[in-house]
Amino acid sequence: MTNPAQTSFGIHWFRRDLRVAGNNALLHNWQKNKGRVVGVFCFDSQFLRRADFSHNRFAFFLNTLQSLQSELRAIGSDLLIVDERPDPAFRKISDYFKHHKKWNLSQVTYNRDYEPFARNRDRAIEDLLSKLNVPCDSFRDHLMIEPLELDKGKMGEYYQIYSPFAKKWFELFHSPTMQARIEEQKRGLRYLFEKKHKENLFCLSWSDLTNAQFPYQDALKQFQTENGKKVTVEIPEAGSIAVRHHLETFKSKLENYKEARDIPSQAGTSKFSLFLKNGSLTTTQIMAYYNLQKLTFKDEQGPGRFLKELVWREFYYHILYHYPLVETEAFIKKYKKIRWQNNEILFKQWCEGKTGFPIVDAGMRELNTTGWMHNRVRMIVSSFLTKDLLIDWRWGEKYFMEKLLDGDLAPNNGGWQWAASTGCDPQPYFRIFNPWLQAKKFDPEGEYIRQFVEELKDVDTKTIHDEEADRTAYGYPKPIVQHKMQKEKALKMYDVE
Repeated sequence: MTNPAQTSFGIHWFRRDLRVAGNNALLHNWQKNKGRVVGVFCFDSQFLRRADFSHNRFAFFLNTLQSLQSELRAIGSDLLIVDERPDPAFRKISDYFKHHKKWNLSQVTYNRDYEPFARNRDRAIEDLLSKLNVPCDSFRDHLMIEPLELDKGKMGEYYQIYSPFAKKWFELFHSPTMQARIEEQKRGLRYLFEKKHKENLFCLSWSDLTNAQFPYQDALKQFQTENGKKVTVEIPEAGSIAVRHHLETFKSKLENYKEARDIPSQAGTSKFSLFLKNGSLTTTQIMAYYNLQKLTFKDEQGPGRFLKELVWREFYYHILYHYPLVETEAFIKKYKKIRWQNNEILFKQWCEGKTGFPIVDAGMRELNTTGWMHNRVRMIVSSFLTKDLLIDWRWGEKYFMEKLLDGDLAPNNGGWQWAASTGCDPQPYFRIFNPWLQAKKFDPEGEYIRQFVEELKDVDTKTIHDEEADRTAYGYPKPIVQHKMQKEKALKMYDVE
């Protein structure tokens, strides 16, 4: 039982919701405990040992945590970074406060995640907190519409094709419940864009709560120091200030998004995926900021096309939720039988951007040197790996996750399986990108190629795009395969039953 002399407080368990603005779980905790809320983030050693772990992406994540910690402290709260998995961490924290005369841990809140690993972890923590008699509440956050809110109307049936999914999504989107979510986030955005936050918005820090017997010290600096030794790209600005800047900057580009988004030499995309990955921004907030709530499935201009890209992201999360095996296997069952050639030498040349196909090499070198790749080029290089080099999409998916600052399981997996024609609603296997034609169409002047392929920076556009041209005189490699020949091989490879 709670000692009447004790003061109640709450803990918000941060995961992929690294922000204050519009964080409904944090708000609920704040209201219930009258501002006496602190945050905790637990590094899971299992996650840090993943085969596709990225030190560069981790650096951006750590910087986001640092920004959030500073923001929370500025408004009267705090964030503790714990170097331990959440189950022992919550057990130790709970035990500490059970013996504390002044403070009573009254509640833990968190926002839901939909990846297989996260769902298993969250069930385990809910069970643990229940056994520890600590109330726990979870909330919807980084998706506008959750998987269990959108189905075909029959138990257990879910949409596997984007268009009917999107039509149903838009139908729900215009319901009063979903429109209220947009308005809710507009209030959160007002906080985000305030130039000066209230210092006394919260009224509790970890130093108020703990003494020398507390089992943890903040581990953020330790992680940053160790991980910083392995960072290989420039890490962009992170946190709420960076989110504000990106929202403001992209505003003027929204009207032309439909055309500009496919041109890699232009800064026509939003790059919001950097922030969506760690939850310092959500799709609902983006919709609220740009007032997209009245758009329909039929809207095809810039804002409508942009909104549909956000819906694609939600689609892939719904697929991952309902069919978690896509993390490791083809969604279309018959394509599990594909006999990939998996030539390690060709794969290495693809990774290094030395294939002799300029648009492919530009994309891979952009990825390797910046931690980013333009979305149109992601489609080209993934098609090239699977249908020209005949290499398993999982090899490419893993490499992307190792390199991308915005690497995110559901959209990355969905994108790779789309390109490989093995996923839900994929590119048909017989539609194979011709990298020469793709380069001419989307980089007609060779600007993007020249930016990232050093050997071709002074080469004329005709020579860059000519499939038959000899570019070896510039120190650039010959094509490692012949596209027409590989296309025929790919068509035979996909002929499985």
